[in-house]
Amino acid sequence: MKNNFKFTIADFPNDNFEFENNVFSGKATLKQNGNTVEQSTEKGKPFLIKKANGDIVKAFPKTNFPDISLQALNIDGKKHPMASKLKWYEYVIGGLPILIIFSGGAIGGAIGGASTVINYTIFRSNTSTTNKYMKVLGINALCFVFFFFLAGLMYKLLQS
Repeated sequence: MKNNFKFTIADFPNDNFEFENNVFSGKATLKQNGNTVEQSTEKGKPFLIKKANGDIVKAFPKTNFPDISLQALNIDGKKHPMASKLKWYEYVIGGLPILIIFSGGAIGGAIGGASTVINYTIFRSNTSTTNKYMKVLGINALCFVFFFFLAGLMYKLLQS
């Protein structure tokens, strides 16, 4: 599942940025005015953003816990969010699958956690509101069906 954010940064008023990352693999790219920004190999893997005067600043990609689908760039100790936060009810609806952890332990937590991240990513997508809610409700339903299928399968395997 990929996140794709288009945003601006106050310190770069004439530049448009686009950040794309894979939520599960962590692979990320940053574009500045359509050009791919070089990423350093040093600790934290900062992006090397060019200022108008030619200077380079380091922008460290950071995730926000517990909403790991929301990214920010940390430049000189200041966080620059790449997308707006979700509304409280989107966090609740999108986070429903995480409740499986109470009955499913680690397996339920993994399935619920992955579904929650997918839901939050869908809520930030550029589709219609109706489409977003239909997808999230579908993911929630699939999450519970998959969990109960997996739990039933494990129960049968343990009984034999």
